[in-house]
Amino acid sequence: MTGQAEPGGISALAPAKINLSLEVIRRRPDGYHEIETIFQAVDLSDELEFAISRRGNRLNLSVEGDLPLRGGPNLVESAYELMRIRHPRQSTGLEGRLRKRIPVGGGLGGGSSDAAATLMALNRLWRLGLDPGQLEELALELGSDVPFFLRGGTAIGRGRGEKLESLGALSQGAFLLVNPGFSVSTAWAYDQLKMGLTANLYRIRVEQVKAYLSRFPVPGMVIKNRLEDVVLPAYPVFGEIIAALKRQGAVHAVLSGSGATVFGSFRDREAAEHARSELGSAWQAWVASPLPDGVRLEEDRGS
Repeated sequence: MTGQAEPGGISALAPAKINLSLEVIRRRPDGYHEIETIFQAVDLSDELEFAISRRGNRLNLSVEGDLPLRGGPNLVESAYELMRIRHPRQSTGLEGRLRKRIPVGGGLGGGSSDAAATLMALNRLWRLGLDPGQLEELALELGSDVPFFLRGGTAIGRGRGEKLESLGALSQGAFLLVNPGFSVSTAWAYDQLKMGLTANLYRIRVEQVKAYLSRFPVPGMVIKNRLEDVVLPAYPVFGEIIAALKRQGAVHAVLSGSGATVFGSFRDREAAEHARSELGSAWQAWVASPLPDGVRLEEDRGS
């Protein structure tokens, strides 16, 4: 790590997520949308390193790969500033490094996961002693899906995605994540739904979901993303990717979030790897396995 960092830093793996299903229930009076979604953490991860710095009370962050948020502060910086403001006496300068692996704007939550990793790392580095509930409260200030990455695994998200109910972790199956190389605006996708204040669509039934997840992947599981209703007609390439994944034997092939990543679910990692080799090089693709948890920290890697 560059800069004047003290020995004994912390590294973190910040995982991606997919939405095994996503239903938009209604548009709320506050302008946000009420959703029900099933989050699943996967082992495609960004890597972060932090160490105490002697270069003033600020974060010196280097980024390898695509910038998390072009033209403005990224969520690592936002998380650092939030913690510095809330805990000024314990705060220090930091040397940080972020290696981006998760595609930017891909509907995989990379920026939110990086923010969660930053909160957890600072809680440890600054010896704040914050419990999981306190960390989740801070995480929600940074984004609706940031709290999920503190827990990870498999969870139902309600409200704006922040009301979490953890489920039993997936113990089998694998995913092939396919991205066409561009992003889709989440705000645009939700706006195009043009929903009223109420709607009566399919709802997630917890016991039914648990039964399906215990046998995942199974063809009968309701895996649907309501945002496909507007994204697929506007971007035909997603339909092409979904069709290609199904030809390669994907049990399900669904857009994650608002895109721009589609995931196919397969019986095991070998089947997903074979499908990736058959897809060719027209699109970016990653094989990923389900994770039972979220951000992972490792201490004392040094500077």
